[in-house]
Amino acid sequence: MASRQHKQPVPQRMSDPGPVDEEEPPCIEAFGHKYHHSGRIFVPFDEKEQRRMELQHRLYRHCLNGALTATRIPLDVENIVDLGCGTGIWPQEMAVRYPQAKILGIDISRIQKTTAVPPNVKFVIGNVEDPWPTPDDSIDFLHARSIAGGVTDWPNLFKQGYEKLKPGGLLEWTEIAIQIFDFDGDFGDAELCPKFLNVWRDLNKRNNIDFTPSPNAPVWLVEAGFESIAQRTEILPLGEWAQDEKLQVRQAIMNKIAHEHFENHCGLLFTKSGWTKEQYDAMAPTFFTELQAASKKPYTMVVITTARKPRVQEDQ
Repeated sequence: MASRQHKQPVPQRMSDPGPVDEEEPPCIEAFGHKYHHSGRIFVPFDEKEQRRMELQHRLYRHCLNGALTATRIPLDVENIVDLGCGTGIWPQEMAVRYPQAKILGIDISRIQKTTAVPPNVKFVIGNVEDPWPTPDDSIDFLHARSIAGGVTDWPNLFKQGYEKLKPGGLLEWTEIAIQIFDFDGDFGDAELCPKFLNVWRDLNKRNNIDFTPSPNAPVWLVEAGFESIAQRTEILPLGEWAQDEKLQVRQAIMNKIAHEHFENHCGLLFTKSGWTKEQYDAMAPTFFTELQAASKKPYTMVVITTARKPRVQEDQ
């Protein structure tokens, strides 16, 4: 794999996001995007990806009718943790809504905005699959969005979440499904773009990564000990077919993400699997050709999973 020597400040394990004196190994570059040097995170961290994160934040808020969460959180909440916080926009907006809460954002990349950070927000640098710098039974609300592509052991992640949450603590996890259907077809019909998606899933398996983990969430959460598990889905149109004003807004954002940021999540996945950029470029147009077919009304879905740790833990 061709890679260039892009230097980043070294993030100490669960350290503050400010600059440090040491330097970490150069990041990996694939398809023109910068990825974490470990090669374990299949989502880039460069400026183009940060712009995608901002678009996605707008999309998620629109799906929640302007809210920051689907979960009803008590106004007196004390401790909130955001896994895979990215640029930090969600913790900072939550800090305005819950000024009395201590909000901790964790991310493996040092891309958090460092100006005008509310005093009740703190960022630390670290892999969300490593132990978090919080005591057991201390978190009131655990939040995560779009961390697929950076997690290899989902059951263990939720096990840690269960241990860190207070009895009665709440969890909310949101992912966009990498599945595309035709709105005019029956729900559950064969997906659109099967060739590309079959290749995508094959590469996921080869690299022990899953970009569409939500269907397995109920099983993982039950195994971890959670209760009151629920999933909510919202349609995300692609193309030019949406008539409803609300869906048109989502469609505009999704089209921008799909056309301008599509390969963000493909570079490292395909490169590590032995694909060249030329081979990828030969297949990618077929994906968009099928999406743009006049007879199709393509859509995908965002899945919001919520759960609660039991208020009183039963004796084992």
